[in-house]
Amino acid sequence: MGVHGTELFDELDARLSEIKRIFQQLAGAPKSSPSRTSGAVPALGRLDLARLLLWGRGLLESEVARDLFADPALNILLTLYVSRADGQDVSTSTACTASGVPTTTALRWINALARRGMIHKRSLPSDRRFTYLELSGGTSAALDRFFDLILDRASKGSLP
Repeated sequence: MGVHGTELFDELDARLSEIKRIFQQLAGAPKSSPSRTSGAVPALGRLDLARLLLWGRGLLESEVARDLFADPALNILLTLYVSRADGQDVSTSTACTASGVPTTTALRWINALARRGMIHKRSLPSDRRFTYLELSGGTSAALDRFFDLILDRASKGSLP
């Protein structure tokens, strides 16, 4: 594996331990390690969790192995979720970049998500060359339930 690979796994382990500590603190569970932050950690909401998942996905891809952890559909859905909350439109090219895979692969995933009704494509009436993507109502509600289940589990201190 080499020294660099070992350092990456050590860094990932440290970050995951910190995330676990934060969830335990949020849930009121006993701390397993001394706190590295001062003050209270704010409660996480759906959007915070979505941002944290996007960040964690990026870490896996950049720090461990991009070819093993690529999940373009999840990256696209999380990006659309966060961008909608931020009031930003997401173009097809932006979604391709966010997917973490080559453009042709990303386009296949975008089309698959659209065929399943999970996302909608929207063109500008003034310029049909630009296509924007948005979550469907059903997918948005499903992601809300997904985040709520995770946050509920974390708040009860019953981590898997």
